[in-house]
Amino acid sequence: MVLIDTNALVVLMIGLVDVRQIRSHKRTSIYEEEDFHNLFAMIHDIKDLIVLPNVWTEVDNLLNNFQGNLKSTYIFKITEVIKNTTEKYIESIKATEKYAFFDLGITDSLLWSYAEKCDLLITSDSKLSDFAIARGVKVYDMVLERNKRLLL
Repeated sequence: MVLIDTNALVVLMIGLVDVRQIRSHKRTSIYEEEDFHNLFAMIHDIKDLIVLPNVWTEVDNLLNNFQGNLKSTYIFKITEVIKNTTEKYIESIKATEKYAFFDLGITDSLLWSYAEKCDLLITSDSKLSDFAIARGVKVYDMVLERNKRLLL
């Protein structure tokens, strides 16, 4: 199973809506289409994704402002992805019980604590990535991978 954070899911959703939007959307402009394709390859199968409700809420708050045909496509795609992924609810109080809460906040603390139950954590948050790696979690850090590619 693959756990995904907010920013990575934003890239995924924008790519599914219209991959050409990745370079121009204010939430994903640092990424390129290749980053979306690499992300999708890491996921392998949408049915393997685990998404916390906190992450879905953040993603929808960030993306539910498309206009015209993109809005319809977004609503269709997010509904389709929600139906095909596993949603894992963890009480917010659990985040406050973790030492990482001070540095990571609620959503990332919950991701960090649940990640060790998963095969992979996909993130674009360096701090979350560092915390997870220190805990022995396998991480695909989108920003790190993008930067490696750009340095070649």
